Amino acid sequence: MNWLAHVFLSPKQIEYQLGNLLADPLKGKAWEGASEAFVTGLALHNIIDTYTDSHRLVSASKALLTERGHLKGVVLDILYDHFLSVHWQRFSVSDRARFLEGFRKRAVKESGGYPTHAKQVVMRVVENRQLDSYVTMDGVKRAFMRIDNRLSERAKSKDTMMYYLSLIQMHHAELESMFLAFFPELMAHVRKEMPSLTFEHWK
Repeated sequence: MNWLAHVFLSPKQIEYQLGNLLADPLKGKAWEGASEAFVTGLALHNIIDTYTDSHRLVSASKALLTERGHLKGVVLDILYDHFLSVHWQRFSVSDRARFLEGFRKRAVKESGGYPTHAKQVVMRVVENRQLDSYVTMDGVKRAFMRIDNRLSERAKSKDTMMYYLSLIQMHHAELESMFLAFFPELMAHVRKEMPSLTFEHWK
């Protein structure tokens, strides 16, 4: 799952959300003195990714993107943020724009005391409005291009993000249908694994 999904799949409390968001950049490790909620957010990120990576519908979605390359997982992560953006009201009682604006304001304030690297990641996500950026397929395409621009020539000779655009267009309806079946199961799994947490913005 990608940025937006990890924030959405957290309790509507900024420390949980930032722990979930920063798990990959921090390699799953909190700094000394991080809050219990932040550490729980890191753990929640791992629960989400482990379940997602082993789910039959996610595997079936990857299979639609052919057997080629190492970037299918990244492609699907971004595509899932797109589908979550498009179908937000199916899963949430909160307005998407208001939810994300609240997150951005709280994230800037909360991350002010974070270590430099963590704060830089948060500010990049906020300033680039990355949680909003995948609502259209044009935004998805721009994200693919940005990633490709960071790849070495050797990596590009093996796989690129842009390679998958035509496959997404070809199988868009099926990929969307699989996501809509998968995501409620992921939400149910999170509730089961984290019974002490409250997700007030979920339907």
